[in-house]
Amino acid sequence: MEANIIMQKCSKAKKTFGVRVQLMSDGDWWRTWAFPMKESQGKNEGFDKNSVKGNMYATEEYPGCPYCHSMGFVQCGSCQKLTCWNGETTMKCGWCGETMENIVTATDKFDISGGKF
Repeated sequence: MEANIIMQKCSKAKKTFGVRVQLMSDGDWWRTWAFPMKESQGKNEGFDKNSVKGNMYATEEYPGCPYCHSMGFVQCGSCQKLTCWNGETTMKCGWCGETMENIVTATDKFDISGGKF
């Protein structure tokens, strides 16, 4: 079994959290768990260096963001980091503050490289 922790930031609370993702037999990544985590802690643990490529779905047990409870996320087009998404069409990235407009759900696979965190 292959699993990683990736870092995400709540767009509402502006707080960082870790998301455990697991590679399943179907070749897709599944979000299985989320937990509060300081950004410095994530970097100390090396989570900022993790890389995930492919689809990322949520298991039925996935609790969502520990702060706003969002089950969704978007990848910022500017900094490439993940932030919570509650279905808004316009929002600001929790990491860099870039305004993202006309957000739509993606059908393409994600490429999340830890070095961009």
